[in-house]
Amino acid sequence: MEKAQQAELNEKKWDFRAETFDDKRFNYFRFMQKRLVSILDLKANQHLLDLGCGTGWAVRYAASLISGRGEFYGIDISSKMIEKAKANSSDDENVHFYQTSAEQLPFENNSFDFIICSNSFHHYFNPDKVLSEVHRVLKSKGRIYILDATADGIIVRMADKWTKKKDPTHVKLYSTQEFKTLFAQAKLNHISSKTLFAPLNSMKVHIGEKPAKDIISGKDR
Repeated sequence: MEKAQQAELNEKKWDFRAETFDDKRFNYFRFMQKRLVSILDLKANQHLLDLGCGTGWAVRYAASLISGRGEFYGIDISSKMIEKAKANSSDDENVHFYQTSAEQLPFENNSFDFIICSNSFHHYFNPDKVLSEVHRVLKSKGRIYILDATADGIIVRMADKWTKKKDPTHVKLYSTQEFKTLFAQAKLNHISSKTLFAPLNSMKVHIGEKPAKDIISGKDR
C-alpha cells in the first residue's frame, strides 16, 4: 500500500471514531494514557507534545498536573479528532492542537522537554521519519515515551499478523529490540523499555532521550 493511501485510510478511520471517542467504552485509552503521563517528571514551564493525540485527553491531563504552567501540544492526522480536542480545551490557554502528520511536525528545533505517543506508533508508515522529527524537536536531554503493544512474545506477534490482514491502517507492532534499533537510527539513546500494563506483559513504554550534544541549530518551521 502506498503511503498516501494509508494516510487517507487512517484519517477516515479516526474521523469516524472522533464523535464517540470520549465515550466510556474508550476509557481504557484514558487509563493507559494516565499511567503513561504519571511516569513523566513534569515540572512548571516545560513543553510537552502528544503524537496521535486524539481528542486531547492526555494533553489536558498533563497540563492539569502542573496547573497549566507550561505549554502543551497535541497533533493528529484526523481533522475531526483535532476539532474535538480544540472544543474540549477551549478554556485552556496553554493547550494547543494541530492537524498534521507525525512525519512533519510544525514546530521549531529543540522545542520540547517531553514527547508522548500512546497506542498510535503502530499506524506510522515511516517510523524512522517520525523519530527523526522527534529528535529534531526535542530539547537537549528531552525524552520520547512510546506506549504500545510490543511484539516480544508469540501471542502479540500472531495478533500483529492477524491485524495487518484485517486493518489496512495497521503497519506493525515492534519488539523491544526493534525499538532500540529505531531509536539508535534516529540518534536517540534508549533509556529503558518497561511493562506499563500487565496483560501478557505486552503493553510497554519505550523511552528514548536526545543526547545533550545533539542540539540542532536554525529554524526549520
